[in-house]
Amino acid sequence: MTKNEVVLNKNQSEVQEEGLEKLITLSRPVTVEDVTYTELVLDFENLTGADIEKAEMQFNAESPQNSIVMVKEMAKGFVAIVAAKAAGVHVGVIRKLSASDYSKVTMRTTLFLMGGK
Repeated sequence: MTKNEVVLNKNQSEVQEEGLEKLITLSRPVTVEDVTYTELVLDFENLTGADIEKAEMQFNAESPQNSIVMVKEMAKGFVAIVAAKAAGVHVGVIRKLSASDYSKVTMRTTLFLMGGK
């Protein structure tokens, strides 16, 4: 691991709890602002209602058309913002992921938003 490589995994045993996976190992590392990400931990349990509301406001502010989306939980842009909040990274990190990693992260986040664990 290089000095600028970040593994967002404080305690792997905490991440491997029952339910849907929280630790996402990236198939292709992504570097943003000289920090390389090889894994993301989606910590949904520490999100609050305020975090979801801020994500919705951010999503709506990105484009006026976003405000007419009825089910935000199904909109990839909104889901990417929530995933970033859960992972403790800037949404730019999520958006820079490979397509397969982006799909894995956003699908996991959608499942959480739709009532999964």
